[in-house]
Amino acid sequence: MLHTQALDENGTDLPAVINLLCSEDHKNVIINDSRLPVDQMNLMYNLSDAVALISSNEGWGLSLTEGMMCGKPIIATVTGGMQDQMRFEDEDGNWYTPSKEIPSNHFGTYKKHGKWAFPVFPSNMSLVGSIPTPYIWDDRADFKDIAEQICKLYAIKTNQPFYYERFPTKLSAKKEIPNYEEICKSAREWVTSEESMMSARLMAKNVIEGINETFARFKPRNKFEFIKIEDLKPKSIPHPLTY
Repeated sequence: MLHTQALDENGTDLPAVINLLCSEDHKNVIINDSRLPVDQMNLMYNLSDAVALISSNEGWGLSLTEGMMCGKPIIATVTGGMQDQMRFEDEDGNWYTPSKEIPSNHFGTYKKHGKWAFPVFPSNMSLVGSIPTPYIWDDRADFKDIAEQICKLYAIKTNQPFYYERFPTKLSAKKEIPNYEEICKSAREWVTSEESMMSARLMAKNVIEGINETFARFKPRNKFEFIKIEDLKPKSIPHPLTY
């Protein structure tokens, strides 16, 4: 089930791709490009077994958050804000947050993550940019790595051992397969937790606290101010290129 435009001048002709790749017996791909109200989007998420977002760069990835709110596991590229929602854990056991030393986990510095996440680490990265954004990493995933995570989640959902040939991941005994319902429950519990701060309730609480703090610290501006003109410092990347 694809919630996107079927045809786009800047994108792929999805109906043509479906006709090329799927036989007549397997054309069960549903495309919905409508802007749906919240209750209907909730139904779409609950009809699904997981939410996949394989962006090459992404500021956040709201569909992942919405899917987790509905108790769904996520399959996503380790890039941008999507990695925040996977809850990677650093060497101290804390939720990894970007720093000057390690601005992103797209190189796979940290492997441990929330049980609801099925991360796809980029197979290659290119440095791209535009006038508004001088540079940004384009983290591209290998379609075989994406397929592996889909196969893994399918095996968990159907409670079957599986073996994926290119990247062997064998679950030889039934007891080794994680419980799908527990994975779904963990997604909902974490995304609504005090740690994630991603629920509407906690985000509204942050806004209220921010407004109150603004009023408490408010100082009227002076009628004028002196500004010392100094030489501009040369621009430089705020983090190492290798980490």
